[in-house]
Amino acid sequence: MLNFTPLESTAGGALIGLSATTLLLGNGDILGCSGIVSSLVLKPMEAISNPQNKWKLVFLSSFLVTSNLYHIFILEGDASVHKVPEEGSIRVINDLAYVVGGFLVGIGTRLGNGCTSGHGICGLARFSKRSFAAVMTFMATGIGMASFVADKDVFSSASNDLTWVPNEISKQVSSSVVALFATSAASVLAKSCVKTRPSSDTKKSTENDERQRKIGLKKSIIGAVAGSLFSAGLALSGMIKQYKVLGFLNLSDISKWDPSLMFVMGGGLIISFGGYQFVKGHGIFRKEKALTCPPLLGDQCKFNVPTNTKIDKQLILGSAMFGMGWGIAGLCPGPALFSFATGFPKVMMLWWPSNLVGTVIGEQAKKLF
Repeated sequence: MLNFTPLESTAGGALIGLSATTLLLGNGDILGCSGIVSSLVLKPMEAISNPQNKWKLVFLSSFLVTSNLYHIFILEGDASVHKVPEEGSIRVINDLAYVVGGFLVGIGTRLGNGCTSGHGICGLARFSKRSFAAVMTFMATGIGMASFVADKDVFSSASNDLTWVPNEISKQVSSSVVALFATSAASVLAKSCVKTRPSSDTKKSTENDERQRKIGLKKSIIGAVAGSLFSAGLALSGMIKQYKVLGFLNLSDISKWDPSLMFVMGGGLIISFGGYQFVKGHGIFRKEKALTCPPLLGDQCKFNVPTNTKIDKQLILGSAMFGMGWGIAGLCPGPALFSFATGFPKVMMLWWPSNLVGTVIGEQAKKLF
């Protein structure tokens, strides 16, 4: 086994699970990384103007800032982040892999309504049959694709190719984008702190606006905490290193297999599963005092947990496409966001633009089902 890190992977997975649990019990929302990103891309004004959804921008900004700082102060001296270990044992992906992988992940997550965080960490933890079908599908296609292309040149680059490593320009660009997100989130939080002024409308309307403002502020603060936990969890677990992901998905040479990803999922599921035990209708134990709403938000709020149980062609096709993209480039939305925040140029210039195109197309393709 190469590069096997059971302790770090389990601990990192636990932090990811803690992030999911923080969002669930604090906000009533699930940790769906692809869903959070797509909502800001497809409906940006709604995400910013709706008090119930402002937390998504704050979550993303907190994630990006934490990722950037984590890389500067902790990972900067870690050579394993910037190179593939044991030269020649694991492929270095080329430009085409970034483009194709990003596109397939984008369209796949929209059709399948989730990725490793939403379906994996959150869905499996609540025993969702739909998420189980999605995970089994994208794991199968991810392993199949990674194993198939492992010895092919079409998606591989020379082992000494270092053009994917962060450089000074890419670091400056990523830091500027992170600063822009942080400023936007700070503005949203500042506005949420301003008490609603009485208007010519009814007193009841003003009171409702004020209540929504307070709820939005609480959700944003909780989202900031969850975003930082998610970033730290991905970094500690090793999922930000593409060779770790591809080392798990590639079964073409079992002597070089890296099972670390199983420990990431295991650590995350244990914590996430524990969180769902407090939510009415999702725990395996019947509890009279099970929560029907997030404790910090008041009894007029609710848990926004998916209730769709239908396993259809759209879910399977989307999950299959996501798995293929994951197996080609070794990236899913969470780690790709981390790589963007830390200045990996090919993730910034190839994977993400292609992913966003796939996201838009995937949203439109839903109309075909």
